[in-house]
Amino acid sequence: MNERGGALTEVISELERSARQSDDHSVRVGELIDALDERGYGAALAVLPLIELSPLGGIPGFPTLLALTLAIITVRLLLGYEHLWAPRWLRRRSLNSNRVITSMEWLKPVSSRIDARLHRRMSRFAGPAGRRAACIVILGLLLTVPPLEIVPFATSGPMIVIALFGLAMLFGDGLLMLLGFIGAAIAVAGGAAWLISSGGSAS
Repeated sequence: MNERGGALTEVISELERSARQSDDHSVRVGELIDALDERGYGAALAVLPLIELSPLGGIPGFPTLLALTLAIITVRLLLGYEHLWAPRWLRRRSLNSNRVITSMEWLKPVSSRIDARLHRRMSRFAGPAGRRAACIVILGLLLTVPPLEIVPFATSGPMIVIALFGLAMLFGDGLLMLLGFIGAAIAVAGGAAWLISSGGSAS
């Protein structure tokens, strides 16, 4: 599967088309995953975390649902499967199609700026070894999302870092992959400092 099958804006437009084709004002998670499958793992790991920053991310429970979806996708990438997949119960979950469309429209200006700046460079860092290492880091970051959901906007930190890894895979950008690892280290350090300070305040 070609990870670089289209620019980020084209991926977002594909998701928007899937939402607009809905007849009952809702779109199933499975339909969105199928749309992403045409673009590959890089597209899924780039776009899905960015959705958490959109209006959809404000729905209670959505960041955790998104983290679960990303975890399944990441495990399959780590194990070498070619296609995206999700269990039937997750594929049947529905989202309001108008919310999805609004979120995609919100993301388009962001994606246009990203498309204009990213390109293939230092590609050896975005190769198979880099992807495997990124998958392990992504899974670690996803574990932090459910507990962070109780803190407003806290889930955005790990999702931004995961999006960096996804964009690095989508564009074959090794420099961005390295920035993803740096961002993950900063996120872990920040989370540890927050836990230490919270523990001190509680005592």
